[in-house]
Amino acid sequence: MIAMRLTFPYQLEIIQQKILQQEETLRAVAGLYADAIQHGGLVHVYANGHSRVAVEELCIRMGALTGFRAILTTGLTSFTDVIGFNGLRLNQFFEKVEKSGAELLDEIDFGPHDTMLVVTATGTTAAAVDIALEFSRRYPSLPLVAISCAEQSKNAPVKHSCGMNLWHIIEKAQHGFFIDNGMPVGDLSIDVNDATHHYRVCPLSSIGALTVVQSLNELTLKTLVERGVEHFVLQNMHLNNTETNYESWLRDQRKRYARATYNEAAVPPEVHLPVYDAQ
Repeated sequence: MIAMRLTFPYQLEIIQQKILQQEETLRAVAGLYADAIQHGGLVHVYANGHSRVAVEELCIRMGALTGFRAILTTGLTSFTDVIGFNGLRLNQFFEKVEKSGAELLDEIDFGPHDTMLVVTATGTTAAAVDIALEFSRRYPSLPLVAISCAEQSKNAPVKHSCGMNLWHIIEKAQHGFFIDNGMPVGDLSIDVNDATHHYRVCPLSSIGALTVVQSLNELTLKTLVERGVEHFVLQNMHLNNTETNYESWLRDQRKRYARATYNEAAVPPEVHLPVYDAQ
């Protein structure tokens, strides 16, 4: 009998290599994040499905910077009941619904230095494509960033009626930036076989997205430090006395989040009509 050999940890080297190859893009995006934070604005972070973990890592985590605001809606991100009213079946249904992007964006006032980030494993989910498309139409002057699988988003069959996947929307955007999450097409990275079955396991999309998120966290803070911008970073609340840091971090978040709900200097959307085409 051949002894089992653990191989999944070696897949992490693939993630490492692919992300390091994108350092120029990561630095450019970190500069945009720093612009938003420096001017009292926000990076608005959308995800659906499992990609919500990347949003949580960015917005509310030890080591998190202020200035990141989650766009997470229950129907698109809650499926841990597996079955029932908050189960997988309903989540998969809502991911296919178009025009949700317009409804979500109607709830946000975007400042002149804000950035939009869309996180999705495949770059093909209709809901993720929908919000990126609507944002690019309403706010063409603002940066639009995507973290997703470049190969799958470029080449997989389109699910949205606009005729595009996320890659194509970023490519057409005036200020679009696409960061590859490093996952293989289909996400699963390990093959396990026996005489009659073939299994694929060990997805990489979450690990890749989290690595991108923390790489940008590092570069953004270093950019702010280079610019001499004082900033709030959430410290480890389980070590020493961090109560003062905790309160100042939350207070800065309150100020920023308030502008996202009512901002007299908000950038006016250029269009409202839901026109979807493949041109």
